[in-house]
Amino acid sequence: MAAVTSGAVASFFAHSIKPQQLGSRTNQSRGLSGFSGFGSGGKGGDTGKVSSPPPSFRTGSKWDMPARPSNTTTISPTPVLKRPIVPIPRTWDSLKDPLKSDPVPVEDSQANIELNLKKLKAISSVTKKKQAYSPYLLISQLPSTVMPDDIRRLADSKDSIKDIIYHRNQFMEFQNKVTVVFRSATDAVDFITQKYGKFMSGHKLNMTMLDPYNPRDKRSIPPNLRSEPFSGHLVLISGIPAASRPDHLRTEFRRFQLMDTTEAAIIPVPSKRMASSCQYLIRLSSRSEAFRFVRTYHNTFFQFKEFRKRCPIRTTIIY
Repeated sequence: MAAVTSGAVASFFAHSIKPQQLGSRTNQSRGLSGFSGFGSGGKGGDTGKVSSPPPSFRTGSKWDMPARPSNTTTISPTPVLKRPIVPIPRTWDSLKDPLKSDPVPVEDSQANIELNLKKLKAISSVTKKKQAYSPYLLISQLPSTVMPDDIRRLADSKDSIKDIIYHRNQFMEFQNKVTVVFRSATDAVDFITQKYGKFMSGHKLNMTMLDPYNPRDKRSIPPNLRSEPFSGHLVLISGIPAASRPDHLRTEFRRFQLMDTTEAAIIPVPSKRMASSCQYLIRLSSRSEAFRFVRTYHNTFFQFKEFRKRCPIRTTIIY
């Protein structure tokens, strides 16, 4: 029975499909269903639309979709729309205008200057005096190797600074603070508004206006005396054995020109408690002699013959 059935199906396909219809079927699109041409009754070579409604191939699955209508016309591909490529400029590709000024730093901004002026007004309001500002300025957080010329270079005019006083303790150790005396209070205000928050050798400068009427600030204000003419002529030498005497040092320092004054040229300086060495303040005739003294004795050693001990010697120029 199975053989008869298969033969009947084969004879049906052979008699129902003509060669002209086979040729026309090849021109159909690939998306047409293979069962849409049966029973159409069209002539051979007819390329018109099929009059019967488009059937659908059902398999019982949820993805079944209706078959597309049979159309024998040649399907031309739709042209792809080509949009012009417009380059978008990037921020890092834009050239910097040489005439355009750089942004103002934070320390030089107008807001920071106004903040400094508010600080000055706050300091002056404590005293409740008519004089708003004072010519005394305290600069702290300085490097240990700072020189007076380094501070004078910060000012717009070197003549605006009258004197610079270093803060030292009783052992002549520098406290990284100086009191700058200006010619007028206006010069002090200009110095703060321009140089507040600047860095010197990696140290951020901290400035404070001193009030001569405030008892707390009076300790940092020097007396009204003339500036020290011997600044840079003094040398502090430390590391000398405690048994040394000024007469012994005068013999050792006979190669240098000591200051010829009524005061002693070699002054003892207090040392820390339980220290095995002492220190002296040496007065020299000129700055060149002071620098020569430092180059000769700094980072050298004092040799004890009886104890076979070496004491390192340190020298520092006092301003």
